[in-house]
Amino acid sequence: SSLFYPRLNMKAASGTLRWAFALWLAEVHWVQSLTLQISALGQWREGNVTCRADQAEKANYWALGKGSSTVADGCPKARAAKNFSHYTQTWPGAFSALYGEPAYEDPAVRTADGVFVWDAEYCLLSGFLDLPNKAELLQSYAGIVEKTEQDCQRASIKKAMSNNSIEELRATFGEVDAAFEKQHLLAAPARQAPLQAPGVLAKIQASHCLSGSYACMLHFCLYQYCKLGDGRIGMGCQCHSDWDLLPIPAE
Repeated sequence: SSLFYPRLNMKAASGTLRWAFALWLAEVHWVQSLTLQISALGQWREGNVTCRADQAEKANYWALGKGSSTVADGCPKARAAKNFSHYTQTWPGAFSALYGEPAYEDPAVRTADGVFVWDAEYCLLSGFLDLPNKAELLQSYAGIVEKTEQDCQRASIKKAMSNNSIEELRATFGEVDAAFEKQHLLAAPARQAPLQAPGVLAKIQASHCLSGSYACMLHFCLYQYCKLGDGRIGMGCQCHSDWDLLPIPAE
């Protein structure tokens, strides 16, 4: 990841890969015990995104503990191993589960309770949740890479690359953070969709293409998010009962 996260804001945490290095800051110790969606009692709470109580320990390890190094090296390691689970089922999967939000709605997305909105809107508007071959792609490293190469040649993404500097592309993440924070303060009928603003999604995607993280985000979206039967976006165990994070490595 070449992206950054300048602050830790519980109300408007940035989307996956946009939080980069927040977990290295000194003040992170005060959130280490937070399991907003993951707890033994939470397994029976409506909207919970996990499947088993033991996933709480995994989530804290990958998102807030020693495994949080995968915020920076998870995607490169996944590409080196040709296995995107080394990314999807470590830091991003854990962090989005821990920081899930109450049900949310704007003109682009409706989420179930416990879903991380930023990434849900990104995955939906990128078209990943409507792909006809999602199950096949999840099992195919080569398929993810091929689709990434095709997508990163789209005219809208190439235009965003040519019209913006790296710094301008990266700045888009902070702008979307601020937009989501503002929209959360409004009633649903008054909201706008930050990622539907002209050119914004293309700039996010262009940054992912340039940083080499587009393939990781594609796989993450396919594994972590889905369209539920009523049209809402679900996450984690709301999507498939075998959802999980990678085991905590032996010391």
